[in-house]
Amino acid sequence: MSEIYSYASRVWSGMSVFRSERARCKRYVYGDQWEDILTLGQQTMTEREFIRRQGQEPLKNNILRRILRNVVGLYRSQYKVPALSRGENGLCGMRLREANRRRREWFYQNRMEELSPRLLEEFLISGLVAVKVTDGKILPVTPDNFFFHSDGYDPLGRDVDLIGEVHYVGFGRLLEHFCRDDACFRRLSELYGHGGSASAACKVTEIWYKDTRVFGILHDERKASLSLARMEDVMLETEKSARDSARRTVKGVVRHEWRRMWFASDGSLLAESDSAPMHPYVFKAYPFIDGEIHSYISDIIDQQRYVNRLITLYDFIMKSSAKGVLLFPDESIPSGMDLQEVAEEWSRFNGVIPYRARPGVPLPTQVSGNAANIGITDLLKIEMQMLEDISGVSPTLQGKLETNATSGTLFARQNEAAQTSLLDVIRSFTDFLSSVADLTPRQ
Repeated sequence: MSEIYSYASRVWSGMSVFRSERARCKRYVYGDQWEDILTLGQQTMTEREFIRRQGQEPLKNNILRRILRNVVGLYRSQYKVPALSRGENGLCGMRLREANRRRREWFYQNRMEELSPRLLEEFLISGLVAVKVTDGKILPVTPDNFFFHSDGYDPLGRDVDLIGEVHYVGFGRLLEHFCRDDACFRRLSELYGHGGSASAACKVTEIWYKDTRVFGILHDERKASLSLARMEDVMLETEKSARDSARRTVKGVVRHEWRRMWFASDGSLLAESDSAPMHPYVFKAYPFIDGEIHSYISDIIDQQRYVNRLITLYDFIMKSSAKGVLLFPDESIPSGMDLQEVAEEWSRFNGVIPYRARPGVPLPTQVSGNAANIGITDLLKIEMQMLEDISGVSPTLQGKLETNATSGTLFARQNEAAQTSLLDVIRSFTDFLSSVADLTPRQ
């Protein structure tokens, strides 16, 4: 097995915690909020199963989805193509306007006005967003199939030394890209065990890694020439020149190049390409402190869980409370009637029950108890307030007036202040789009 593939496998395994957390955040956002695992003694079960064993049905009130829609809606209302600033990259005047025109055309050709909100939604849920820019096209990459490794902790990703993606393609597409002859066809058929089925999914791992090579610049004074070659080749030439009494000097140069390789599911090499100055991926991890990714949604999942528990508990208390229970003494049951007939007559409109009062026998009564007030309503209000404070999606940001007397100027200021808490995550995503825009094809 290739050393590069083994290295990439370790990087992939190292991101398993991130993939697990992303799956959990995605479940919560899209409504599946009772699948966390509980350990009770020697048993493990989901929260949903545990509550159902208590005779209850778990309830939910999906607040995360509403919050996500508000943030994405705020971004859509302010969306614009990232533009080059005056003087950036040495451009000004006509050249600057032309560069920005190409950017806008490229973004609209790739339908970024629609793609960007979906990428932002992924960024808020998982904390990682990635695209692949190739042949002038912007292709979104799911973080579940994406991996990267860096020597340090640069949030801009400039220290990445390995990056890649796992593809799941049909057998026909696999043959289109990697089959060169009959022997190769037989090998791929045996490897994936599909017997040439064009619809079967095949795993292919694309890996880009930074290759560091030492080159030597050879100066031949006799011929007045300069040549660049691998250092080991240069040293051989230098030894020959020493025997020929020719005057030659060598200067070492270190160069970093990116190389691409494709591997099959068993780790065998399918193909590799020539070196390139840079890999085609653009990604942003948030906030990437000490190499860790913590998404926007993960900050408010605990509040969502507690809200669900409170409304489930409140529903349990309401179901346990008496609702119109009839207390009918046995001594008062009229002759010729049983309790079922009494209950039907009691609930019937204009019903009449023959009744003869007896000394010492209490009158029939109907009991309707209210749910015990143990502060659940107050706790729900507190949790909802905490959700708004932590997420930054306040009622003002949702267009709700605190009072009918709120002035337009005050509301505008409150709305501006509410957006401040979301400024970091949205600006971080905007920086990602600027990095994508920097790859605008030159014309």
